[in-house]
Parts: sequence; C-alpha cells; structure tokens
Amino acid sequence: MAKKKILLLNALIAASREGELGCRRAATAAANPHLKSVLTSRANAFAQAAYELQACLLELGEVPEALPQPAPGPAPAPQGIGKHSSDRSIVQAISKREHAVQRRYARALRTHVLGSRLRAVVRRQYRGVQLNHELFRVLRQQYRAPQERP
Repeated sequence: MAKKKILLLNALIAASREGELGCRRAATAAANPHLKSVLTSRANAFAQAAYELQACLLELGEVPEALPQPAPGPAPAPQGIGKHSSDRSIVQAISKREHAVQRRYARALRTHVLGSRLRAVVRRQYRGVQLNHELFRVLRQQYRAPQERP
C-alpha cells in the first residue's frame, strides 16, 4: 500500500510540474498582458502544489523522483503554443492540459491508498484544479467570442 501511495504522489508531483512548465511557456508566448498574468499565476499555483506534495513525500521518508529539468535557453513550446500562435490557441492548448491534470487528481481521490491527511491535501488541491478548470472555461469563451471593434 505504501508503494502505491508513493507512486501516486510522484504522479501528482509530475502533473503539477508539467502544469507549471506549460503555463510558464504559455505565459511567455501570450500577447495579452492579462493572459500572461493569469498564466503566470497558474504556474505559481502548480509550483506550490508540487512543493506541497514533495513535502508530503518527504514526511513519508521518500525522496521525490527526479523530474526532468528544462534545458537552458529558449524552451520548446508545447503543442499548440508556438512562436506564432494566437492567444486563443494558447488558451485552448493549456485548457486541454489542465483538463488532464483534473482527471489525474480525480483518479487519485478515487483510490483507497491515501491516508486521511494526504487525502485532505489532495482534495484541497483538487478544488484548486477545479477552479482552474472554471477559469479556463471562461477564458475559452472569451477568446471564442468575436472581438468587438470600437
């Protein structure tokens, strides 16, 4: 049971790190300052979640798995977030990734390997992921709507 708990925590840490890197890259590619700010904020939230999960893993006496670090210099943009992408395509690509993170957290909560303390941490983070989901749903609608001309 402990092995499954450790694997689950490592998977959630990896998902949080992927979310952080994806949001940071998207913030770099975004043209709209408000969107840049939102994406940077979400990247920081993902980083905090990963840090908190790593602390839980350390409390269990385990060292978090080594995560791939981004190469120095300009990072390759994730699919849908290219150098010439629009803010709309950036929002759509990040939204898809965010939905995958939401599913991963939901699966984690359905497992029976988490203790009460870890379940509370994961549940609280899942609520944050759900708020992200709602935020990106609103952003998708905003960027889907035709822009009014003054």
